[in-house]
Amino acid sequence: MQSKDLSEAASNRECIMRIKNLYLQGRISREVAEALASPIIERINKRSLEIAKRHGKRSYPRQTFIGLMR
Repeated sequence: MQSKDLSEAASNRECIMRIKNLYLQGRISREVAEALASPIIERINKRSLEIAKRHGKRSYPRQTFIGLMR
């Protein structure tokens, strides 16, 4: 289970970095970058919520497009 989580996290990071590089190089617009990144961001936030609930936390740090593009 843990190796699956780690490979999924690595895959998410890789996709976000690819989108970030294309956006910073000016190959895609902000709107396109945000559209490409939104499903990945939703996956990250969904998994973060599951982990927070498992550990008894009521809140968790949500990832945003702006935060991931920094």
